[in-house]
Amino acid sequence: MGDALRAVANPMFAKAYPKVSIDLNTSTNSAAFPRMIAQRKNPVIGGGMFNDLFAARGMISKIWAPLDPQFVTNAVHVPKAVRIPDSQGVTVQQTPFGIMYNPDRVEAPTSWTDLWNPKYRGRVSMYDSYFDAYAMASVASGGKPSVEDGIRAWAPHRENIGVWSAGPTSEQDMVHRGEVWLAPHWGGWVEQARFQGKNVRFALPKEGATLWSNQIQSVEGFSPLVTELVQRYLNTWLSPECQEAWLTQAAISPAIGTLHIPAELRDNPAIVRPEDVGSKLIRLDATYIATNFAQIQQLIQRTLKV
Repeated sequence: MGDALRAVANPMFAKAYPKVSIDLNTSTNSAAFPRMIAQRKNPVIGGGMFNDLFAARGMISKIWAPLDPQFVTNAVHVPKAVRIPDSQGVTVQQTPFGIMYNPDRVEAPTSWTDLWNPKYRGRVSMYDSYFDAYAMASVASGGKPSVEDGIRAWAPHRENIGVWSAGPTSEQDMVHRGEVWLAPHWGGWVEQARFQGKNVRFALPKEGATLWSNQIQSVEGFSPLVTELVQRYLNTWLSPECQEAWLTQAAISPAIGTLHIPAELRDNPAIVRPEDVGSKLIRLDATYIATNFAQIQQLIQRTLKV
């Protein structure tokens, strides 16, 4: 995704502000966020995109600066259903969270409960932070999208978990090689792996899926001029050109409602239109998860990993 920023967003910003340099640091949220907290009295990172969980953690830690609509003018094209309530940021990317599978090993899963099928014992991969998968396990069991209830729902089927994955990329590789056959996963990430030649596919279960998104955020502690320039740069990420690049090159669903989705992508289960987000996908309470993160991981440990 950084390639699209370098090829599209950076030249767009440089044309308008030729004397301003951009230091684009591509990193994971889990690596960058602790550094930002440590540097909060003398911040170095001016802004960026952060997933729902870390956007919520930033709000709790009060490190985000409000986005000025005069600088982030493209935000008006992000539908209300796509935005996180009460967030200081704006959704810039989104993708559904469903099930990745190896089409040579299994048929396309149709339900979250397929992950519990006894014939898949030891053939399912899970990841500690798959809060979405646990929430949907609760829904598939007839309940609300509760992460804790979903963890408990998984308990009778924990022998199906053959691998606790170290991360998304390694999990894609394992499914591709047939070491495991199914795994909860992000639609856009599955499609990117497929573009790379990996033997993986994405399915949306009948009970639905959750919505994963990235938010653009500006960081507190900079001068008004730097803050303005950061936010004007982030605004290019919401441009039709940048949104289209992410869609066509990385199967990341657009956040703006004005973008045309090519015919060849409209039936792709990994692509969701902004206008369909509210009716088709469930958004978890990221603030609740961020606040209770340690307790949830402890519940996973003692319920599923012992």
